[in-house]
Amino acid sequence: MPADMTTTARVSPVEGRVHIFFDDAEIASTLNALKLEEGGSKPQIFVPLEAVHPGILEASETTRDEPGKGPAHYYTIKTLTADGPDEAWYYPYADGAYGPIRDLITFGGERVKVSVSEV
Repeated sequence: MPADMTTTARVSPVEGRVHIFFDDAEIASTLNALKLEEGGSKPQIFVPLEAVHPGILEASETTRDEPGKGPAHYYTIKTLTADGPDEAWYYPYADGAYGPIRDLITFGGERVKVSVSEV
């Protein structure tokens, strides 16, 4: 991104229940999800760690620094049928506009799907 462009981050609650699927199996569900919107990027959904089914996440050694959010720490998604290396991550030091997503988990990758249902 050119130095003269400013990234605007907006974090807001998601209305309804968020469902996270990996290979068509639900791995997380919550009424307490947040949506991160940044100019020019696809919105990301973040969920509390306790919303993820137990035993699904295995800590990875992968980290990546991201402007504004700080270092991202990754997890591998592990199910009975498949593994998703580094397809879940969180920002333990996020602050400022990104502060609300600190320690919440987000997911990505071709096999991850997110849906929202009404409550």
